[in-house]
Amino acid sequence: MPVYKLTTTILLFSMSLFMSCSTDDAEVVIEKLSYEVLLESQLSYYEEEKIPKQYQVFTSQEDWLAFIPTIERVNPDHAKTLRNISFDFNNNNLIIVIGEFFNSCCSQITINQIFKRNNKIIINFEESEPGMAGALSQTYLVLKTSRSRQHQ
Repeated sequence: MPVYKLTTTILLFSMSLFMSCSTDDAEVVIEKLSYEVLLESQLSYYEEEKIPKQYQVFTSQEDWLAFIPTIERVNPDHAKTLRNISFDFNNNNLIIVIGEFFNSCCSQITINQIFKRNNKIIINFEESEPGMAGALSQTYLVLKTSRSRQHQ
């Protein structure tokens, strides 16, 4: 058999073997989640130190309460409200979305989509430009998503 035919045969065999391999381990599972807005407000700053733009998902009251000092550092009144929030962590996840810090008030956060990808919750959101009111502010949302029964 000529060398080029042998090379072609080996190449075709290798390609068919590669293409028949299963990709189950690399499969990405995406589940769209519904949500409810529990609270939307503005942090008015008492200090210079700012909270970075972010979102966090909380699955337990202990984790939520451990996060509250982050809010308390810039706005004790809002921290008190958030600390006393009544929430069922057994059946739901609590999410906080914190927008960008602005030297004027008030921006608005829009949730485009919340989904779970390989058991990690992802929040896709946008924030509007702030208005013209002169106040140091940062918009935040508190959201609730139901936990799916199979992942508890």
